[in-house]
Amino acid sequence: MLRRQFLSRFSVSAAAAGLAGTGFVCAAGDAAAISIEPAQDVPAHLRLGAPQVDGALDWDLLARAGETRFQDGTLSRFPAALQALDGQDVAISGYMMPFRDGKTHREFLIGAQQFHCPTCMIGDLSRLVAVKAAEAVTYAEQPILVRGTLRLLESEQSPLFYRLDAARAA
Repeated sequence: MLRRQFLSRFSVSAAAAGLAGTGFVCAAGDAAAISIEPAQDVPAHLRLGAPQVDGALDWDLLARAGETRFQDGTLSRFPAALQALDGQDVAISGYMMPFRDGKTHREFLIGAQQFHCPTCMIGDLSRLVAVKAAEAVTYAEQPILVRGTLRLLESEQSPLFYRLDAARAA
């Protein structure tokens, strides 16, 4: 039932936008009206990711984690570009996912995408960072900026790749 309602609403919206029956191919004059760039007023549950903040780590860099084989034959979860960040003071912008209810949190996850429903959760664990804050951070549905010491979780049993220690709101 919900799927039918969604498709019906989508069809009506598409028709209103002049897109129905066109296969979503726009005439040259209509091309400027459609954009895949995220708008500033997009509801939180429709955002594709956290906005890039000057001075903050890029989530695409963190996503490079995975199995890396170096020339000497050793294996690592991290390429050299990420190994250089281990122990460095960094800032990360993203969405907070606390482990418990409450207004402030000292331990939580921060991710590249919003955690608004279980079926939309991030499938790539390299886009999640465990945070251990030095002082409590106030929960927000909007992206937050935290700064702390980045730890690469190379030999630990955690499925996560990163932890931010002694973090604080930036």
